[in-house]
Amino acid sequence: MAPSGDRILPYTHVLLRLPSGVLKIIRILPDTSVYLGKFGTFPSNALLHRPYNLTFDILDNNEGLRVVPAEELTRDILGGGFGEAEQGNADETHYDLSYNTTEGEAPKEGVMRTNRNTVDNAASQTLTWEQIEELKKTAGNSGKDIIQKLLSSHVAIDQKTAFSLQKYTLRKASKFMKRFSVHRLSVSALTDYLHDSKEPFKFLEIRNHHLGLMMSLGNIVHGGRYLVVDETGGLLVAALAERLGVLNSTTPGPATAPVEDDETTEGPDSKKRKLDPAPATRNTITLIHANEQPNLSLLTHFNYDANTPPVTHPLYTHLKTLTWLQLLAPDEDTTMLPPDPHTPEELAALKPGKRSAYYRKLRRWQKVSATVADARNGGYDAVLVAAHMSVPGILKAVVPLVKGSGQIVVYSPSLEQATELADLYSSARRTAWIQRKEAAKNEEKAEEQAPVERDWDDETPDPTLMLAPTVHRETVRAYQVLPGRTHPVMTSKGGAEGYVFHGTRVLPVAGKVDAKGAFASQKKKRRTEVSVDAMVPESEAATPVESS
Repeated sequence: MAPSGDRILPYTHVLLRLPSGVLKIIRILPDTSVYLGKFGTFPSNALLHRPYNLTFDILDNNEGLRVVPAEELTRDILGGGFGEAEQGNADETHYDLSYNTTEGEAPKEGVMRTNRNTVDNAASQTLTWEQIEELKKTAGNSGKDIIQKLLSSHVAIDQKTAFSLQKYTLRKASKFMKRFSVHRLSVSALTDYLHDSKEPFKFLEIRNHHLGLMMSLGNIVHGGRYLVVDETGGLLVAALAERLGVLNSTTPGPATAPVEDDETTEGPDSKKRKLDPAPATRNTITLIHANEQPNLSLLTHFNYDANTPPVTHPLYTHLKTLTWLQLLAPDEDTTMLPPDPHTPEELAALKPGKRSAYYRKLRRWQKVSATVADARNGGYDAVLVAAHMSVPGILKAVVPLVKGSGQIVVYSPSLEQATELADLYSSARRTAWIQRKEAAKNEEKAEEQAPVERDWDDETPDPTLMLAPTVHRETVRAYQVLPGRTHPVMTSKGGAEGYVFHGTRVLPVAGKVDAKGAFASQKKKRRTEVSVDAMVPESEAATPVESS
């Protein structure tokens, strides 16, 4: 029996692949019906506790689902699964499409026939659209009867080659078959779904190979502390959480209220106070955002709502959020002000509603203050950035928060933005920066001696904090893999290519570096002097010379 993690559980989101190739995300709610448009309707309970990656046929009259065997799927894809007319051509397994015959000459033995002289038009299909619409209402067998009727009513079906017949059959199957497959909703599947169904520019047109490269360059491992600037709707945070193992909840379901503490308030009508779980200290993700609330809408597909997060979800304790104002100028943020203090007697005299509101504000202030203090202390293992805003200003603020040998990874849709970052941290910029600081020190300009990392108004980052800036470009091309027809897919969706900037955080030494030690020439000179002294007789070396 497969483990529970490999089975479809209630209240989880799954990815459905329809016969037309369209992807659809649904949430499995018990005791409900799932509507798939023209493909039909089925009860959601028919999917519960079944393994992923199975293909189902929707039975007629809402009778449920039928699991399609792997043998039947293979036969339908490679040919021979929808009628006897296809069986004869499906046995042609010689896929040499070259033909060396002239007109009127019989094809050579062993060479497959082609559709060179085949003329196909709309008149080849004898069924009218009225008859096809009537078949949709009356035909059963999950759409197979319609496909069989279309094949038998085609007058030029015997003129088709094995390839053209298979394409024709699959095209009709994608239109009339009531079939779908169920897949686990991973970050990779969600990224493909967003590119096919949504507007890619909203999440910077980031793709799976970009996310994988960022996770690899950032050295994302379990137990680390990572700083994230994500303006893709939570896609980068989801990829990071999936790598850390805190993305999926072990007990999916409706939102759970915080647990209650045993500690009670003083007073005659004392009640138990709700206490949030303690935040994690390792294996954490700290998100910096520009708005009042972070945009993590894509995390709802993994049962995590940032507005009302469930306590049972791992991200409740492993994901921390703060604003740029709280990071750079916490004294100017009104949410950092603590609630008015009250004595135990005053709290006991308050009404239950006001007392609960006071404790709620107190817990919120304690949580935000701890997150801000932890972020400003730094020591992160890596920082990952995918943002619409100016990246040089972001790096100026977050690079000092990364510990030594930590990784800085930035995704950029265009090459110009990535090369700009590489230029800001180049060796020429680093040399000019050091020379400027030395000149300012010699001229005793006090205003230029202030630490650069505290000058938040200047967007020019300190190039001495990062080494080996590199721009990576990665391209992945999809392939069609079929017997005798393996080739790259000729059509693909355009958009930004995407580039990944990567660098290593270093700790520059304070002050001027002076080289000390014995060089090779000095060692050789000293060795020569010692050998000359050894050649002088001891009596001469010990006798002083008197001057007259």
